[in-house]
Amino acid sequence: MIDGIFGSENWRKGDWQGYQSQDFEATIDLQKETKVSEISANFLQDSRAWILMPTKVEYYTSTDNINFTLVKTVENTIDPHIADTKIVDFKAAINPVNAKFIKVKAYNFGALPQWHQGYGEGGDAFIFIDEITIR
Repeated sequence: MIDGIFGSENWRKGDWQGYQSQDFEATIDLQKETKVSEISANFLQDSRAWILMPTKVEYYTSTDNINFTLVKTVENTIDPHIADTKIVDFKAAINPVNAKFIKVKAYNFGALPQWHQGYGEGGDAFIFIDEITIR
């Protein structure tokens, strides 16, 4: 997720991390305090494969890995009905802040809705995340 290799729309190649029936959360240790002005994370949607965008993504910063401050929330704007495979960068420009730790939380879409072809199979959506970028 932080190796600089971006996944393609062909998620079957294995460049994405997938999470079903749960939210995604990761904390990145920058090793030293660094001035941060932008945080982003790439997500994939392929609704036919039960992969939907998160409902929102929250970005937090910390200097001690204990006390985190929410610096930005990015709401999803992609319609889950879209059948085309899409990659979206949930980018957040923030007021520059010194941080040693960055937390990323992405909220799962949840149960597949009635209009979805997987509805009734007891399935929840997947979140597919690829690359987290910190500038």
